[in-house]
Amino acid sequence: METQSFVLGMLATYGVTMTAFVITGMVKISRLVKQQKSLEDYISNVRLEIDSKDNEIRRILTETNREITMVERTIMQRIDNVEEGAHRHINEEVQNIHNHEIAVEQELNRKIDNAFSYTDSRIDKVVLSGSMKSTKRQPL
Repeated sequence: METQSFVLGMLATYGVTMTAFVITGMVKISRLVKQQKSLEDYISNVRLEIDSKDNEIRRILTETNREITMVERTIMQRIDNVEEGAHRHINEEVQNIHNHEIAVEQELNRKIDNAFSYTDSRIDKVVLSGSMKSTKRQPL
């Protein structure tokens, strides 16, 4: 009977120890499951945050690209306006120079005509006064 009580005592001790190990294992498993759930939630939140940041970055890039395009168009439009104004101004100046050239040419022609006329009148006066003989042939 001693052997029997010893064996039963050993089995009881073994059963209690095994039960303690099983309970300890289940508690650890429970903690790991909770930790896993917590990590999964954290990963999910991080993914959502990354997606949110990605969308925000894409929106900012799109907006920046749109602003750059608008600035580029504005600059090109201003360059075109300045270029058009410069061409118009150059054409006006060329036309003014041409008109001035025509006016100067007309004035010079008028002065030359006046000089010829004055010279002719002086020569005619000298010829008529008799101080110089005409080289023109007199009709017979």
